[in-house]
Amino acid sequence: MSLLRSRTDPRWLDLARADLPAILADHAHCEKKAAASAVKLVAEHPDRPDLVRAVARLAQEELQHFLAVLAEMGRLGVALPPDTGDPYAQALLRCVRGGAGRLLDRLLAAALIEARSCERLALLAGALEEPRLRELYARLAQSEAGHERLFVELARRHGSGDVEARLAELAEEEARIVARLPLLPRIH
Repeated sequence: MSLLRSRTDPRWLDLARADLPAILADHAHCEKKAAASAVKLVAEHPDRPDLVRAVARLAQEELQHFLAVLAEMGRLGVALPPDTGDPYAQALLRCVRGGAGRLLDRLLAAALIEARSCERLALLAGALEEPRLRELYARLAQSEAGHERLFVELARRHGSGDVEARLAELAEEEARIVARLPLLPRIH
């Protein structure tokens, strides 16, 4: 059910495979930030029990993914460098409106981030030589697809306004953001 309006440039996969330590480190930071973002949603919306339960479970799963990537990094002797930020996610989150549309936009932006992660993790799963990493990335890509669906479902349940129209707008902007960013060995 990918929400994406563009595909990753095929050259990205070569860059990612050529610098696996950078991909693993960036991926670890992405999982860490996904867990933190989910916890923030829980803290900001205690009045929405079904959202809180769903997003709390997601935070737990994202933290498990973070630990799984850290374990692979340790196995391969890759240290976790400082987090340099995620220009992709930062640009997409700048599209989030304030006021009544804020929750809808945050949920839809999260869905798009998960969709892009799913796409790239699936690409890695199909291209990495080591079976252990291929299996990890295939499993994580499936999980990201589930997160994408969850955020869209939550947006439809809790968002205000025309969810489908706003999703289309944000998906178009997400494609423009991806086109503007340099190709680097990063998940986003």
